[in-house]
Amino acid sequence: MRPFRFVTIAAIAAAASCGGSSSGPTTIMTTPPMPMGATANITIQDFVFTPAVDTVKVGTTVQWMNNGPSEHSTTSDTGVWDSGGLTVGATFSHTFSQTGSFPYHCTFHPPSIYPKFVGTIVVTN
Repeated sequence: MRPFRFVTIAAIAAAASCGGSSSGPTTIMTTPPMPMGATANITIQDFVFTPAVDTVKVGTTVQWMNNGPSEHSTTSDTGVWDSGGLTVGATFSHTFSQTGSFPYHCTFHPPSIYPKFVGTIVVTN
């Protein structure tokens, strides 16, 4: 056997053995859009809303949970909702009935002092 063929066969064998333990094709899981009436969850912790931007469908209820060490709020910039003070572990929910972009912030830690402590809910059909 020529050296070139030996190297080629060795390379193919090495590549085939590096595929991991599964023998089938790789499957990539995607999350389908939330159906109308679903619940989206947002965490408040360490002066951050996670996720900071969430896209939901009309009829979705968004629930914020305060996992931070201090009192926070979720307050719409346009007055659509205001949770009031949320102590550690407390939740607040709002159901979105129309499309649009809804920015919000924490009234206890305003964007003028905490510019990254803001969020937006984008509501689509």
